[in-house]
Amino acid sequence: MKKLFTKQTAMIGFIFFAAFILSRTSHAYLAVNETAELLPDGYFKFGVAPQLRLSDGGGLNVGAFFDTFIADDLNGRFELGGGKTDFWSQASVKWVPFPDVERQPALGIRGAFIYARDENLDFYNFQVAPMMSKVADTRYGKMIPFVALPITFMNTKNNSTTATQFTVGAEWFSNKDMHVGAEIDLNLSKSYTSVSTFISFPFDAAIGYKK
Repeated sequence: MKKLFTKQTAMIGFIFFAAFILSRTSHAYLAVNETAELLPDGYFKFGVAPQLRLSDGGGLNVGAFFDTFIADDLNGRFELGGGKTDFWSQASVKWVPFPDVERQPALGIRGAFIYARDENLDFYNFQVAPMMSKVADTRYGKMIPFVALPITFMNTKNNSTTATQFTVGAEWFSNKDMHVGAEIDLNLSKSYTSVSTFISFPFDAAIGYKK
């Protein structure tokens, strides 16, 4: 019988606990929910991202995403979601010119256009997120810790602002058929603190990063 309390479950628990302590307002659709690793040519995957809203009455959002290869250093993502936030959609492109090689981490940037509808307001957001990740081998399988700095230009009919966050998380590949990740997004300026998880199902049992 497998142990219920491991380093992996302890890390996930810590992420949720930290997010609960630090949480203010949570617009979970601003989450990154991916590493700086790239899908190789011919591969694609889909996943779901449960997103816990811890303030303003609480609630749950759920997003579904699809990742695909575009070019050697480009991946694309499409996402739809809803729940406590009425509806959102996102299209993004991730560019990683510096892959994870030897001691060098993967370094890249993601640009995303996000449309959201919440409480009779339409949000038109453009997000730029420098990101970094590094593959690590653990006793529980491969893990990819990552950090990002999302900068979101948020626009409504009567208002616009620039929001910044600090994102930290990790994705685990202990199961070849299902990959699990978690992240917290901490408010730096005019933004929100939130917590989210993401679960992906790669095709052809691919790990989902370029070797």
